[in-house]
Amino acid sequence: MKPSAIIAKTFPFMLIRLLAYLVFFIGICIYTAIVVWILGAIQPKGFFAVVSFALFGGGGWAIYRFVRDYINYMIKAAHVAVIADMAIKGGVPEGFNMYNYGVSKVKKFFVASNVLFAVDRLVSGSVKQIQRVFGGIGEFLKFIPGVKALTQILNMFVDIILNYLDECIMGYIFLNEGQNVWKSAADGVVLYAQNWKTILKTGAKILVFLIIFFLISFLIFNGVFVGIFNGIDSLESGIAPPIAWALTIAFVLVLKWAILDSIIMIYMMTSYLKVAYGAEPSYDLYGKLQGMSKKFKELFGKSQEAQNTGATPVSGTPV
Repeated sequence: MKPSAIIAKTFPFMLIRLLAYLVFFIGICIYTAIVVWILGAIQPKGFFAVVSFALFGGGGWAIYRFVRDYINYMIKAAHVAVIADMAIKGGVPEGFNMYNYGVSKVKKFFVASNVLFAVDRLVSGSVKQIQRVFGGIGEFLKFIPGVKALTQILNMFVDIILNYLDECIMGYIFLNEGQNVWKSAADGVVLYAQNWKTILKTGAKILVFLIIFFLISFLIFNGVFVGIFNGIDSLESGIAPPIAWALTIAFVLVLKWAILDSIIMIYMMTSYLKVAYGAEPSYDLYGKLQGMSKKFKELFGKSQEAQNTGATPVSGTPV
């Protein structure tokens, strides 16, 4: 199935993810208001103030972050499961709608343990370390005149081709049901690097699209907001443009986070899975990636350990 068709069919998942972010945003606003009220009521001072802030602020924020990431991860996992089957098999199995199928996949993979959540953290860590390698190249060359703008574009390109790697790997794991999840994750990362030409081509197309999107969106929405604020008599002269500019940036970014990120994910996943599914990973790349990322080395070590000990595979049944 083509990416455009998958986008149309799975658009409701994007709305669910947007709703989840909205709920968590409202939740953190309410929690912040409660914390401010409590601290205002007890008015802690000195060391007690530090302890109170750490308890109500830092501790609560850490719990919030974990719950938010975990629930959003579950929603994303269901979406990814559906995308993977649509990309490779043309749709979800008979007898399922996409919601039931996505939920059933998540339950099947997570009911016994949350190993995929741990895999996702490791894959994300591997990506960040590899990104720092590319970032270091830009820093090394920053003495060259005009290289800063080029580095920013390069970093945006690297973000595109690496930021969606964990979703691609998750889709690869779902499709290789029955194989140990750690091995599938390690193989998936290697296959991502192995098919770099396909990944780069897709990333380049998305980069061009994003640049055009940001330029057109900024021009359109900035004009709309400037018109709105210029029509408000109470605003001082000259203050409307900066307010409109700030709101335009925020609005365009919300559009990207809510809708575009899911669309980009679908294109990257489809491009990757069509060349990776059923392919054999190159074991020469394992050593190179381990040299670039300690997190990948840890991921590879867990895959080897799981194979040697006969650990639980993806399906949740013994190997």
